[in-house]
Amino acid sequence: MKSMTGFGKSSAVTGYGKVAVEARSENHRYLDVKLQLPDALSAIEPELSETVRKLLHRGKVRVTVSLEGVQNGAPSLNIELAKQFGKNFEKLRKELGIKEDIRLDHFLALREIFAPQQRTKPDAKDVKAIEGALVGAVKKLDAARVSEGKKLEKDLVRRIGKIERLTKTIEKKRKGFMKAASEKLKERISKALEDVQIDEGKLYQEAAFLTERSDITEELVRLNAHTVKFRQTIKDGGSIGRELDFLLQEMNREAGTISAKAKDAQVSHITIDLRSELEKIREQIQNIE
Repeated sequence: MKSMTGFGKSSAVTGYGKVAVEARSENHRYLDVKLQLPDALSAIEPELSETVRKLLHRGKVRVTVSLEGVQNGAPSLNIELAKQFGKNFEKLRKELGIKEDIRLDHFLALREIFAPQQRTKPDAKDVKAIEGALVGAVKKLDAARVSEGKKLEKDLVRRIGKIERLTKTIEKKRKGFMKAASEKLKERISKALEDVQIDEGKLYQEAAFLTERSDITEELVRLNAHTVKFRQTIKDGGSIGRELDFLLQEMNREAGTISAKAKDAQVSHITIDLRSELEKIREQIQNIE
């Protein structure tokens, strides 16, 4: 079992300088990957995104790649611009009657004619180094998710144990409140029909039918089956978040039906506790891959 919350970082030295990679994730219904890259590395974004998708299966993943101490290479000389400046210097010298000759240091003061040599696309060696740093960051993120997942697993096992105990308590009370409900119903019907001639056998038959509608045996059987499946799913591991969420919905449905059908104060109080515990489990499941 893995959580969907985690963080990891790594770095590598490339022709651009030091590349730092940070990866973080949080819960999301699907896998949502977005990368933030410097312009110099934008060309390899699809490759990096695919690398992340191969390592993770679910979660909102954000990856930031930054360059530290960027190396752009030696500056290049714009010869045509330098010639234009030279012509302008000569024209200005003649117009103003300046006798001083044009020297090299006049050109060296012009930053405009010296442009940094930009690397337009990383080479294969750089790509390999950057992908290595990315994989390192994502693996650390995944390790954090595994660690958090173990804590979530312990909490879920403890809570599903409480659900099982509450279900057993309802089972013990079922026969008692069913009998009491039947007797109460018969008494109410008899009192209402004191002055009416009616077949007593048929009366009790109808009472038994109405009481049967309050029986929660099937709901308890299904609820127990869901808790067994819940435990087994946790034990199997893997990407189980959606399956656990489905089982939880089914358990909530059965608990709601039990509460509606039982019409017993004690059982109602127990189902309130049961549904409260299910809600706490639901909150935890939202962060499971």
